[in-house]
Amino acid sequence: MCLCLCVCECICVFVCVPILCVHRYLERIIRVSELEDFAAQLPVHHKAITADGSTILDLAVMEHNMLSASRLYNNISFEELGRLLGIPPLKAEKVAARMIAEKRMVGSIDQIDRVIYLKKRETLLSWDRRIQGVCYQVNSIVDKINSVHPEWANSALESQMSH
Repeated sequence: MCLCLCVCECICVFVCVPILCVHRYLERIIRVSELEDFAAQLPVHHKAITADGSTILDLAVMEHNMLSASRLYNNISFEELGRLLGIPPLKAEKVAARMIAEKRMVGSIDQIDRVIYLKKRETLLSWDRRIQGVCYQVNSIVDKINSVHPEWANSALESQMSH
């Protein structure tokens, strides 16, 4: 589970990472303020601007929030979806259309009534199990490093916490 990564102090360097991790895992909507806190701590090269003026992080969070909204709503207007995602209604429609076309989200779009009809998607249990397995492996590696080199692990943790 993604939450396992957040339990280890060695991995949770940013204060806001646990919040984003929990929201991501539980498929909750990530608010702009939470994203801004995280983005402010990223190095400059992670803040590259795409052709539409947003960052790759913005796009990833927008798509995550779109999937989160699909779990909450059976249908939603372009305007309401745009408000929920913090983007213009036309951009919300385009993102939804692309995700539906790519089969990453199940639904249909009524352009006349300006409404998106969403169908509940099945939880991807095998995907969750794979993520959980990776997180357990990362925790295992961190535990082994701590047991073999406790002084180094403590000093690395202290130096990360002081930044």
